[in-house]
Amino acid sequence: MLTRADKISVKAAEWWYNFGESFLNLILYRGHKGIAVHKNLRYDDGKRGVLDIIEKPDGVVGKPVLIYIHGGGFVSGEARSRRFYCYEWVDKGFVAINMRYDYASDAVHPEHLRQLFKGIDFALDIVGRGGADTSRIVIAGDSAGGYFAAMVSAIAAKPELYDAFGIEFGRRDSFLPAACITISGLFDPVRSVGTGFPDMKKFARAFLGMSKREFAESKDGDFAKLSAVDSHVGANFPPSFVIKSCADPLRSESDRLADALEKAGVRHDGFLCRGINGVHAGGLACRLAKSGRECLVKTRNFVFSVLDARKGGEVAQDGSAPLDEAAVTE
Repeated sequence: MLTRADKISVKAAEWWYNFGESFLNLILYRGHKGIAVHKNLRYDDGKRGVLDIIEKPDGVVGKPVLIYIHGGGFVSGEARSRRFYCYEWVDKGFVAINMRYDYASDAVHPEHLRQLFKGIDFALDIVGRGGADTSRIVIAGDSAGGYFAAMVSAIAAKPELYDAFGIEFGRRDSFLPAACITISGLFDPVRSVGTGFPDMKKFARAFLGMSKREFAESKDGDFAKLSAVDSHVGANFPPSFVIKSCADPLRSESDRLADALEKAGVRHDGFLCRGINGVHAGGLACRLAKSGRECLVKTRNFVFSVLDARKGGEVAQDGSAPLDEAAVTE
């Protein structure tokens, strides 16, 4: 359990990193003319148990679904600064679900996973009733959100993990993302401490809810191993696109995931962001420079090829109708 001093330190980190994220909005800002954003739909009683549903005015009928999970070291992060990335996919025929979840100061692993699955169920119910193609789901996330995107994929591909993490999910027999996208993700909270990423030990301990002593004693234990995504990668894991950045201390984590995917025979590809996009999660800034734009194009091409192989047709469909306003506010 975190000590009082640990909790104060984590809350200070939450404030500091969220302050920094306010500037991220300025960097990533992009107008969204012709896109409807249904903001902050509550799916859970937690402090941050809300999500956005983002769609084009022509509606969602037949469209694939992007589920996006923000990063922030498990202790911070804002979904609003990821809306701009979601717009890039909505422009290409997706309906997007942009998720928030409780920070580690309010929820200890695996509560985040239980909360995210609850949000996924809530959102898929809404867009499914609107006619979206919930058999073609792409899940994505950056940094800690990349961990969650990959772990959700691992759990869906290995259903016994629902029970191991105490997750109740009504769609467990049918839910499996068609593809997974990770941007500068970490995939083993304990191992990532050794990368030298700033404050990573604080993030990992806060996520796992462990004091320094507990972390030292438990880092090689079964619970820590259960929390490592790449230990669960098998043949049923979704095709994955792994984005890393050249100057990111967490770059080795993406390499470890790619190695696990290769070993399991899972279809995968990736991109190394350079230049101004070469910083941690630089792939989010997909309009900022050449490397970011190239990354987005390659990511889309991979995803579209996966979806076309699944359905054998165009991603976007004609004849859609917008989501019923009552459906997204009930």
